[in-house]
Amino acid sequence: MNLKNSQLKKNLDKKLIHSLNGFKLPKLKQFKYVLKVLTKKEKRIFLTASLLIIVSTIFIGFAFYQQNFIPKPTGGGEYTEGLIGAPQYINPILSQTNDVDSDISHLIFSGLMRYDQNLQLVGDLADSWTVNDNQTEYTFTLKDNLRWQNGQPLTADDVVFTVHSIQEPDFKSPLLVSLRGVEVTEIDQKTIQFKLSDPYPDFLEVMTFGILPEHIWQEIPAINANLTEYNLKPIGSGAWQFKSLTKDKLGNVKSYALEPNQNYYGQKPYLQKITFKFYPDFPTAIAALNNHSTDGISFLPKEDKKKLVGQKNLQLYSFALPQYTAIFFNQKQNEFLTNQSVRQALQLVINRPEILTEALQLEGAIIDGPKLPKINESSQPQINFDPSKAASLLTEAGWEKITAEQYSQFLADQKQKEQAPTATSTEDLNQNKTESTSTPTTAENTNPPEKTQDFYLKKGEQILEITLTTVNQPENTIAATLVKQAWENIGVKVNLQIVEPGRISREIIKPRNYQALLFGIIVGSNPDPYPFWHSSQVQDPGLNLAAFSNRNADKLLEDARAATDESIKKDKYQQFQDILNQNIPAIFLYNPTYTYVVDKKIKGIDINRIIGPADRFNNLENWYIKTNRVYRPN
Repeated sequence: MNLKNSQLKKNLDKKLIHSLNGFKLPKLKQFKYVLKVLTKKEKRIFLTASLLIIVSTIFIGFAFYQQNFIPKPTGGGEYTEGLIGAPQYINPILSQTNDVDSDISHLIFSGLMRYDQNLQLVGDLADSWTVNDNQTEYTFTLKDNLRWQNGQPLTADDVVFTVHSIQEPDFKSPLLVSLRGVEVTEIDQKTIQFKLSDPYPDFLEVMTFGILPEHIWQEIPAINANLTEYNLKPIGSGAWQFKSLTKDKLGNVKSYALEPNQNYYGQKPYLQKITFKFYPDFPTAIAALNNHSTDGISFLPKEDKKKLVGQKNLQLYSFALPQYTAIFFNQKQNEFLTNQSVRQALQLVINRPEILTEALQLEGAIIDGPKLPKINESSQPQINFDPSKAASLLTEAGWEKITAEQYSQFLADQKQKEQAPTATSTEDLNQNKTESTSTPTTAENTNPPEKTQDFYLKKGEQILEITLTTVNQPENTIAATLVKQAWENIGVKVNLQIVEPGRISREIIKPRNYQALLFGIIVGSNPDPYPFWHSSQVQDPGLNLAAFSNRNADKLLEDARAATDESIKKDKYQQFQDILNQNIPAIFLYNPTYTYVVDKKIKGIDINRIIGPADRFNNLENWYIKTNRVYRPN
């Protein structure tokens, strides 16, 4: 009876509630009574439905937000990168032989032209340009209101001054060869004209070098250009400007900071600071990346990928690079290399597929010659691995095998001859006799060299011996070690010289202080072999590392450079290639790829190909860390 009364009471309550409000849906303030009038089953249905409505509303709202509020880069954030080596000349007309200098100069200075992220030539300081029909006159018009980072106006005077500085021998600019014989004239404050003695269709590529401020550099004698503090604290016109640097107690630069240039004429970068930290070698730089002291590393050797910690947070970019690595013979430093049979034997015994596997982890391609414009690499004669033929060539050239024991005896005999004094009297002869009997110099009491190979090659009183030099980078040292082993297998005595990156240019390349140099050359997007193979480039600042001099080759390079007909240019370069194949001034090894590592927090990197390492920054203005979402309906 009580149950009946209770149900009756609930029904009366419902009727009472409905009578108070004509609407069948309750008002918001009445919702607090809902659960009191519902049955248990109705409560479960109500709560489930409410939960579904809330979840659905959140999901729809989130989907709408994601679809219509697009993340947009915004200013802020800092990027720190590790570089191998140290800055020396952050100067656009001196920086070409040091990757660290080139990287930083690329950001601080602007040229008339530049490469965009697709490696297309576009105007930088130049607003427009014209070329005459003969391709001997190039006229550039500067953009409006250009200014240096210190606020001073940038004019045609600065362009003319920079070109004249490059052409000044005392400046010792590596760019001298590209502008030798070029006349530059200021038409007005915004217009500059270049006149060439011969047609040069690729001259626009030359115009990518950075421009120096005349009002700063005009007071500095060219002979002292490498001594001024402006090489470390430069004033340029690029998107980034010098902020600060730190040094250790010995005066070595340890870090270098850049900030956006507020006077920059182009797109302002999103990042607010870039800091470069300098390390002596790759293991140290990789350790810094692993412990988060840096956000990236300028280059990662192929075999060091496994050393990275927390790879999920890192992005590895692999760039195609117009570069080739070769062994350049300096015949003036080693008389044995003047013999073509010796050079050919050294070439035939190198197992280049093994080098590609061990040194590059197959991230590259084998090459049989230098990269030449218009020449298909597959058409070049293939150089086969043939140790038997190499041994035959050396035998025919008069080299005979001697055992390791005979080699030790030979060294002992040579040492005895060097130590024997010149007798000038009977007294001297008696003294020499006494010394020789009391201190015998035989193979038994002479420390023999460490046995590293089974036999050597001897001709007359000479041992076939070569010093192989390379830079201390993992890829190069592994390749050089394999080359050393290959040459030793045919009896050549090989001395391996490993040089630190900071010393290779100053102590080895500039003075041409090497016999055989395993080194990589960056040739550009439209490779002109002239700077690397013409006889006029044998001495520094030229880049003819093989000291190659051939009158016919010179003429072909000059004619090809001036040719406007593509078929003529191709024919000249093919003939030049044939001369190189015949003379063997270098052994061509491989074309590598370039691996760049950056923390995934850095967004906006959109580069596929680069000409030089510094080109990884070609779209730096689009790199960002922070974002805001902006409403953009579909």
